[in-house]
Amino acid sequence: MRREATLIQSRRLAPSAEGGWHRIFFAVEALEETTILYVTLHDAAGESLSGNLYLHAPPAPDGGREEHQLIWYVPGEACEARLSALGPAAAALRAKAFLLQPLSRAAAAARLLRHAPLEEVAGLARLALTQPRSLRRQLRHVLALTANKAQVPRQSYAAWIALFDQWSAQDFPEGAPVPDIAYLVLARDAESPALAATLASLAAQPTRPAHAVLHPDAPLRPAIATLDAGSIGILQAGEVLPPHATQLAARNLGAAEITIADEDDLAADGTRHDPRFKPRPNLALMLSGTQSRGLWLVRRDTLLRHAPEAVDTAEALRLATWLARHRADPRPFSHRIPHILAHRRPDAEAAAPEALAAIVARHLEDGGPAITPVASWPLTFRLGATGKEPRVAAIVPSTLRARHSLACIRAILDGTDHAAFELHVVVMQPGPLDARQRAAAAAITRHPNATVTWLQAPGFNFSAANNHMAKRTRGEHILLLNDDISPIRRDWLRWMCAFLADEQVGMVGARLLYPDGSVQHGGIIMGLSGLCDHAHRHLPGGDPGYMSRAVLAQELSAVTAACMLVRRSLFEQVGGLDESYPSAFNDVDFALRVGETGHAIVYAPQAELHHHELLTYGNHYAGDRAAFHALEVHRMRRRWQAVCANDPFHNPNLGLALGVEWKLAFPPRNAAEPDAARKASGAGCLQDRLHAAEMPQFR
Repeated sequence: MRREATLIQSRRLAPSAEGGWHRIFFAVEALEETTILYVTLHDAAGESLSGNLYLHAPPAPDGGREEHQLIWYVPGEACEARLSALGPAAAALRAKAFLLQPLSRAAAAARLLRHAPLEEVAGLARLALTQPRSLRRQLRHVLALTANKAQVPRQSYAAWIALFDQWSAQDFPEGAPVPDIAYLVLARDAESPALAATLASLAAQPTRPAHAVLHPDAPLRPAIATLDAGSIGILQAGEVLPPHATQLAARNLGAAEITIADEDDLAADGTRHDPRFKPRPNLALMLSGTQSRGLWLVRRDTLLRHAPEAVDTAEALRLATWLARHRADPRPFSHRIPHILAHRRPDAEAAAPEALAAIVARHLEDGGPAITPVASWPLTFRLGATGKEPRVAAIVPSTLRARHSLACIRAILDGTDHAAFELHVVVMQPGPLDARQRAAAAAITRHPNATVTWLQAPGFNFSAANNHMAKRTRGEHILLLNDDISPIRRDWLRWMCAFLADEQVGMVGARLLYPDGSVQHGGIIMGLSGLCDHAHRHLPGGDPGYMSRAVLAQELSAVTAACMLVRRSLFEQVGGLDESYPSAFNDVDFALRVGETGHAIVYAPQAELHHHELLTYGNHYAGDRAAFHALEVHRMRRRWQAVCANDPFHNPNLGLALGVEWKLAFPPRNAAEPDAARKASGAGCLQDRLHAAEMPQFR
């Protein structure tokens, strides 16, 4: 079973008006190598403000008392610090000291720099000599990364398995109903070691479920008809189940027609590796083929109604059945079980990309995104025929004063090959445009499809500027754009429109890269960095990321309004952007409200642009805006608490610290913890103070 964390000691803190940097010091006795120690900070309501801050140092050689320290920003609302432990000997630990010592910003920075990687420090020295204007931003980046190491447990997948994926008969109560599950195993060779291993794993299930073996040349439905069970587990020969799989699956089936479980790989020596923790099933990602491995459980009547007549592999059967069921009714019908319920051997047969591409192509003939699959692994796509191009009205709030804004706006106008496209710049300020702004406006309006509007207002409000212009433009779709965005591909907008051709999709976001080619935005994960943040930030642009999710189209909870395409009808239905969020959080709140209508929010990585982030606006909370930070964070937490605590598109077995969102979570968020009501909260306090030049969770 999943081990519970043990609360070792808690310490009350005096609330601070502003918060500040602290040295968190603690000493424990008899710390074993398999024990994981971590600290969490909590507010008056008991909500976590920091995530887990892990101990990295090895235990004392003599097994005696060992002292440790962390450097972390303690937010003003923190009222309690908790020291907890995970591991078989956690309950025996005793804390001899647990202290929080305030540090100045300079002292905290100096201590963090002592632990920064040597190559990073050397890079800072070079910048000081060659690019002194970039030094401050890079220093913040190095300090933030160094401090964030406290949120990265130095533990292996083997340690994670030992702590959170051990199950025994005691975990399943006696007298529980026998799981109403049988299995269909697809195998090309009846004598193969792969099939033998799969059948042995079925025989090891305590409930001894029924099963049938299907050769690719045999008809499918007669085999299904022989299985008298409410749900059919689909397996490929070479996919083996752990002994607890059937009972744990039955516990988590619920009312879904199709249930998808997590999986990992099994080496020839039996070692488990490369876990694949999946998001909630969704069409955009399903089209890539990457979700169609591992244990699937399909209701028998659904399988009989929607399965194809014949298939070569379990992958093809799963994918074809899910897509057919989606065509029948796209309303939610499937969910995921966030547990590893299948191990894939090296000799398990994989579906040919051509077979998967053919299944996806047949599905797309009946509607959906206007794309065409390319036989690869994962499946990739090219633009399909869209018919008449939808008219797009782009809105770009800007001051028209920054050096980069004019260059970026002109790059959008000249670097976009979508014909039905118009661009509207809105300048929001108390007085008329000055000479510099008028010159920029004149350069922009030389383009026949561009306008510049002055909106008289006491100050800049990104939400109000977009709402104002949306009412005064035409077009089926509204495109929200920052003025620090420039295209990499001329077809970027056609790709976004292609995904919006699916009537079930309400909003599409783009893949944004820093000028150095690394990822700035790969979608937004709720709960990341405490509240919300960009996925894949700083990942090299050529790296596909975890399960290729940096480069695959997929449904997410939110995308950034730095480049966001939305149906006008939905923009109007939800009332546009919330003008009480003038600069930050408005895009996340807007996307979540569009999602509440039942429409999908899709990240389309084929739409690729550069984001010269915050070169024009600067810090969202600089100057007079600083006082509003805590208030807006509190509003977001209160309104979107549920999705922050459990983003359906981010698996609870994966982390929520910036930069390690695709690493293992210690403990998983569906494991028991000392604070059973723990909710994702905070607001990326570390990033706000050290990394303010980037403001990761916002546009």
